[in-house]
Order: sequence, then structure tokens, then C-alpha cells
Amino acid sequence: MLMKNKTDIVLVSIIFLATLFGVYLNIEKQRSIDKSKLPERVEENKLFQRWITNLKNHDLNIEADEFKLKEENEIYNTTWMTVYSIDDPEQKALYEKTLEEHKNLDKVVFSSNERVFVDFRNIPRGNVMANEVRVYGLKEDKIIDAKVLDCSTKGNCYFDRAYFLDNDVFVVSEFSRDIDKKSPTVENCSVTQKCTYTIKLHIVDLVHNKRAVYVSEPFEAVLSDLIKLLYEVEI
Repeated sequence: MLMKNKTDIVLVSIIFLATLFGVYLNIEKQRSIDKSKLPERVEENKLFQRWITNLKNHDLNIEADEFKLKEENEIYNTTWMTVYSIDDPEQKALYEKTLEEHKNLDKVVFSSNERVFVDFRNIPRGNVMANEVRVYGLKEDKIIDAKVLDCSTKGNCYFDRAYFLDNDVFVVSEFSRDIDKKSPTVENCSVTQKCTYTIKLHIVDLVHNKRAVYVSEPFEAVLSDLIKLLYEVEI
């Protein structure tokens, strides 16, 4: 009986140590992931691959490895977001009407379940400015209407593409001048002048209320020519 107890104790100890070792390996694996680089789920996404390949085909040589993490922040705040209950018949009717009105619009993309859309049109629409990105749709039992991105008008910003990675996470690409938008001494640059630009990839997670911004290496471009090129780049 004593021998059996000792054997049981040894077995339990081995299982415990094996479990600890497994946890340690998982932690080390997570630490080994370089979070400064573009996440694999973005880089390996077929829409991203098609986008960056087509840019190269139009002589804009951007590599996925160039993008580095610049900042992470929250996306929701009471100033930029309103929330309604889907149980409110008036709001439910407005929700259905709004979704229908935005289907098939240029620069409006829907999640795969078609409950949420991202509106990144570079024009004023309602209370959303040309330099803002709107998210509208149903999350759980709540209808959200939020401005989740904005960019500096000083930076000649231009939202180019958006696509969902899943029903809760999407990517928006932004072309804008490589400037400090808070600096009071930033000189203006016409859209017909050559200036230094970067591409920002905004990865927005609606569930975890997070946005990660990855920035490319700077390059010289004329925005008016760049926009024409981007229209030719199919996604």
C-alpha cells in the first residue's frame, strides 16, 4: 500500500511538472512573436496579398516586412460613438434601412455576416467628415454607430482600402504625408506636388476595443497621381 502511494505521488508530480513545462513553452512562444511586425493573419490574408502585389505591379514597391507597429489605442469613446438597442422598433427599422442604403456603395465594405459595415469614403457624409472612417452595425443586441478612425487633413490623407479579417476585425489602409500632425510648423503640400508619404495599416478589433497602427517606410509621391494609381489597383 505504501509503495502504491509513493507511485501515485510520483505520477502526480510528473503530470504537474509536464503541465508547468507546457505552460512555460506557450509563454515563451508568445514572447518570441515580434509584435512590432505586421501580424501573420494580415500578411497572409489574400486581400492584403493581392493589394500589395498590385501596388508593386504599378511601380509602388512596398514590402510587408516594411510595416512596423507605431501605436496601439482604444477605438470607442462617448464623443465618437452612439449605441442603440436592437429591441427598439424604431432603431431596428433604421438599422435595416441603413444597411440596405449602403450595400453596393463604393468604399463601403460589409462583414461576412453582413451585420456590420465600414464606410471609408473620402467625402463628407452626414456628420462624418471626409477624413473619418465610420463603423455601423449590430454587435450582440446593440447597434453601434462610431467614428473609429480619423486622419490629419494637413497630411493629405487618403483612405484607400478596407477589408474584414473576420466579423469583428478589419483593416483600413491610409496613404498620408510623413509628418507630425501635432506640429504647428508643418508646411502645406499641394496634392499636385511631390511630398513624402507613408502607408498606415489600421487593424481594428471591435470586440476588444483596440486599434493597432502599422506604418511603412516613407516614399516620395504626388497624391493626385497616387490616387489615380490606386483606382487602377483592384482588390
